[in-house]
Amino acid sequence: MNKKIVLNVCGVKSLGGLKLFLESFDFFVESGNKLTVLYSEVPFYKDLENQFIDSSLVKFIFINKKRFVHPYLNLFLNKNTKKIINSSDAIIHYGNFGFKTKIKSFILIQNVLPLVKNDFRNRILRYLILKSCNFSNYILIQLNHLKNYLPIKEANKIIEIGEINERIVPLSNANGGIVCFASDIKNKNFEFMLKVLQNISDNIRVTIINPKNDIKDFNCITTSNNEETIKIIGQNEIYFHASDFETVGLPLYEAQEQGLKVVAPSSPYTQYFDKDSTFLYENNDIEDAIKKIGLAINSNSKNIKALNYSENWSKVLRKI
Repeated sequence: MNKKIVLNVCGVKSLGGLKLFLESFDFFVESGNKLTVLYSEVPFYKDLENQFIDSSLVKFIFINKKRFVHPYLNLFLNKNTKKIINSSDAIIHYGNFGFKTKIKSFILIQNVLPLVKNDFRNRILRYLILKSCNFSNYILIQLNHLKNYLPIKEANKIIEIGEINERIVPLSNANGGIVCFASDIKNKNFEFMLKVLQNISDNIRVTIINPKNDIKDFNCITTSNNEETIKIIGQNEIYFHASDFETVGLPLYEAQEQGLKVVAPSSPYTQYFDKDSTFLYENNDIEDAIKKIGLAINSNSKNIKALNYSENWSKVLRKI
């Protein structure tokens, strides 16, 4: 039996968040469910809405409210929107926290930082997340390591939607090349990455994707879409990553699917990777990172044991 489902994506605008939503949206549409999408970020969702103008199965509702009221939207929504929500079978909140409704609710933990960082902003976000977990029927996580960041009392509510499969792919570029992403986000540790890469031999080509400004001695490239980014990644032999925390770390999987060896910190989110194709260094240890890049360069692997990450939204649909 098809269901009436509300997808609350208010505040969701990161590339990872949009991709996650779109994959689930496509699944629910293809399954024949009747969907109501609550959104607050105009460009992406407005373009998507225009594709379903004539659809009887998908309705978009723009929520023109500031981000800080999103956890309490039930107090600000008009009567018609409330009626649509409360006459549905379930609501899925994509932005780490949701608001109370009279129907079955799912909270998706999409950003792990509020659960591990202790600055003022993240403490507030953590309070809202844990409050949402408390009143929700189910908590959606992508991978198993995220369970460790949630209260034990909520364990029976958790649904792990991420799935990992392994396949063998040929090494992408035996002639070398290291690639990484630039980022202003502190957790991504870009300054640490630069210190490591500045100590790599001048004979090794280093490509940095999407820096704000060109960085001397490195090949800096700006890409405008995921297809361009994947193409640049595939022209290299090693993908270098340095984030302290990740919910998934999708670029690691995308790099391996392109046949790259991965050099990344030893962390809960990297525990799933095969040690023959992945070289893990002690977090924030420059010397160890340099050493592991050297081991990756000198590795004679002809093939990569690549992990493919996907999400199984049928697990959620079965609970609605």
